[in-house]
Amino acid sequence: MTVRQFLNQRGAVSYKTLFWILVLFSVVYVGYKFAPPTVSYYMLKTDVEEEAKLAHVYNDRKLAERILKKASAWSVPIREEDIIIKRGLEKISISIRYTEKVNLFNQYTKVLHYNIVVEKPLKETSTILH
Repeated sequence: MTVRQFLNQRGAVSYKTLFWILVLFSVVYVGYKFAPPTVSYYMLKTDVEEEAKLAHVYNDRKLAERILKKASAWSVPIREEDIIIKRGLEKISISIRYTEKVNLFNQYTKVLHYNIVVEKPLKETSTILH
């Protein structure tokens, strides 16, 4: 591929080349804006699944504190009231709903809604919780 392929007959950059540069820039920019919240969502979801596996060791308040700490590490904007923990005799359910705003070109704001729902069996039923 030579430089001449990007030039028109006058030696200037062609409209086709400018169009594809603009498309490439837009794709990279949108990826740059949307990738961090999405990656943080998946990482937090994995952490919540791990916490649900250890739920038999902690009470609900301590479990929520541990989840908030992990959310903070991933820069996920959740509060304690966003975490719903339902504990049964044999399983635990953890639900987290939150939103993030992504600002595009300082003109448009896209609100992303995330929902994490994890259900895991309790390994042991114990009345002694830390």
